[in-house]
Amino acid sequence: MKRILLGIIVVFSFTAISATAQTPSPSDIEQVILKSDVEFDVYFLASDEFLGRDTGTQELKIASSYIANRFQQYGMKSAPGLDGFYQHVPFRMNRTPETVQMSVLDSTFTMNRHLLSLSPFRGDKEAEVIVLEYASEDEIAEHDLQGKIVIAKAGLPGMESPQQLFQASPQKRTQVAEAGGLGLIELYENPQLPWQTLAGFLSRDQLSLDDNGEDESPSDEESIPHFWMNSTQGDITTFLNSIGGETVMLSVHGEESERFYSRNVVGIIEGSDPELKDEYVLLTAHYDHTGTTGDPSQEDTINNGARDNAVGTAGILAAAKYLSQNPPKRSVIVAAWTAEEKGLLGSGYYAENPPIPLSQTVYNLNIDGAGYNDTTKVTVIGLGRTEADEDLKASAEAFGLEAIPDPVPEQNLFNRSDNVHFARAGIPSPTYSMGLTAFDDEINQYYHRPTDEPETINYDYVTAYVRSFVMASFLVGNADTAYFWLPGDEYEQAGIELYNYEVSEY
Repeated sequence: MKRILLGIIVVFSFTAISATAQTPSPSDIEQVILKSDVEFDVYFLASDEFLGRDTGTQELKIASSYIANRFQQYGMKSAPGLDGFYQHVPFRMNRTPETVQMSVLDSTFTMNRHLLSLSPFRGDKEAEVIVLEYASEDEIAEHDLQGKIVIAKAGLPGMESPQQLFQASPQKRTQVAEAGGLGLIELYENPQLPWQTLAGFLSRDQLSLDDNGEDESPSDEESIPHFWMNSTQGDITTFLNSIGGETVMLSVHGEESERFYSRNVVGIIEGSDPELKDEYVLLTAHYDHTGTTGDPSQEDTINNGARDNAVGTAGILAAAKYLSQNPPKRSVIVAAWTAEEKGLLGSGYYAENPPIPLSQTVYNLNIDGAGYNDTTKVTVIGLGRTEADEDLKASAEAFGLEAIPDPVPEQNLFNRSDNVHFARAGIPSPTYSMGLTAFDDEINQYYHRPTDEPETINYDYVTAYVRSFVMASFLVGNADTAYFWLPGDEYEQAGIELYNYEVSEY
């Protein structure tokens, strides 16, 4: 795939392309996408019987079957290498330990107050302690760690944010294990994320993608205990000076981690143009939600997730229906993601294991959001960043709505939904959200709450919004030239590399 990017000339070229793109009339879409169908999808997926569509539950599996059956009904094709319309995503649920303890000399340290466990290790380890500064790669190379437990500061020199400490931690554990170490204890102190807040986060079950095969034994770095230790309590310097060369006992006990699969649902509509059908537009929405509140004192404990994201799922089902009957020039991948609420995990797995190469995916139009507080608007998180702007605006206007850009850029919403995996790969990837103008009481009264029930939704507005998404999907797929990032976007260079574009300076 070749393309010449010519700075300002790009702006004029995409405007001309947009003007010549074939546009379905609003009445054409209205005849196919009925308000009753949109309402049915939202009521079904957000019903109490689905218990909030939590990842790993039978209820979410039933929801995936519902989506796959619709794909089958529309005559869509399955993607290469998948199990019909299912991409099976492997997960590991790391259960919170019941006890975490460290004993050395006459001191005993316990879970939450002093220690937090960062690895799925269960059992006991007893070994000699070696104290390093950071346990950096150079330090590890200079010391004999064979059969020893390492104590060092969290992170590496120069790291200040909690995110940096989290990112450095797994690699450090791997390096310690590869050097023969039997455990790693990192001393944690960071005012940006106080210990009590950190403990509240890490003292919950943690879901992650599982890269190990089902029958494989745990990797070396998983087989050693790895703790963060609260270094703000007591005289840590005196403590470290006293324990070098002493024997320490580490104990972690509780339920073992659990491996399971959940499903992305993926269907394909073949494009109508013999030359452009090898390019794909990716339409996406997550169909999972957050499950229940876990608070038995509440009268209603089910987070139904009507706005987030039963509406979005209804949107991609509507697009699947219309585009199956009216395919654009390009082929279309319609994907419903699992585990968005657990950290964008389902879409992340697809991005790493795409059945269609990402270099053939020229645009991703994602549909997600916290809700709406303006029924005259469509909020496009990413408006002003890709060449599709005019088509996105026109699609909203066709149904009496106004497309507006992100009203709260400080919230970094563009990078907080499934689209970010594809944007980072270089694919233009805005999110087409309902009318959000601020995170106000109207949004917060429903967001991730049991109040987000299907009967609280304005279906006249939501149907217009869904129809506008369908039109936008068609126009993006039917453009004469694939839309790209606007010049200077933070993901423009990734796109240039992904599509092997040639760049000439204006």
